[in-house]
Amino acid sequence: MDWSVAPGTRIARLPRPLQVPAVLLREILPHRRPWTYDADGLATVHHSPFLEDEAFARSYDRMAADWFRDEVVDVRWRMWLLTRWARYARAVPGAYAEFGTYRGGCARMILATAELDPGRRFHLFDTYAGIPEARLTPAEREARFAGRLADTSAGDVRELLSPWDPVPNVVAGDVFDTFPATETGPIAFAHIDLNAAAPTEHVLVHVLERLAPGGAIVFDDYGWAGYEDQRARIDAVVAGRPEELIALPTGQAVLLRAPAAA
Repeated sequence: MDWSVAPGTRIARLPRPLQVPAVLLREILPHRRPWTYDADGLATVHHSPFLEDEAFARSYDRMAADWFRDEVVDVRWRMWLLTRWARYARAVPGAYAEFGTYRGGCARMILATAELDPGRRFHLFDTYAGIPEARLTPAEREARFAGRLADTSAGDVRELLSPWDPVPNVVAGDVFDTFPATETGPIAFAHIDLNAAAPTEHVLVHVLERLAPGGAIVFDDYGWAGYEDQRARIDAVVAGRPEELIALPTGQAVLLRAPAAA
């Protein structure tokens, strides 16, 4: 009998008194699929490489302890893809940028795994005070986006990422004010996780102006239910451009700019 319950699974989200009967039911059901990963909206029987990467696992556990605190959340597939694209972009000259940093969990994972050169900057844009109410769509207002993700601060993120100084550059404020006003130079890699449609559109337009040949943009919640307004704005910006936007089964999407011609 396998009594294990992986973080972030449907059983893990049940009240504790219901978890034991749920595990029993899981074990006795015929033709149970041997999932290698079942969390964060994704179940797969395929190879999940992070399960065999001890360095990634250690970094993830340290990150999760601070980012999620008392929550049980498993976003390893999303984090694996994010960090792999960040590593890919090391071959591209230019800065890194993240839009929607929250408590710094994703940035920490990128810094811990990408091993960026000390001469490269990683600009981290966020209000560090929650999602602003201004410019929300009617659906986002109805879903009460305003004020979400406010339990953070720029000071806390600077302290969390201080082991990688001088690479991280925390930029606090509304992205409509801070970007593109912040001079980043060419961008090799961008992670966009702003949740709301209007700031995502604003940032994407200006990132595309700066994205270096061979550079990558990763969108965190492109395919997730509840973020349809954001996805529509992304699709509208990308429509007709030469870059291909690729939706991923994790709910993410990635956009790549073609390398410069030889």
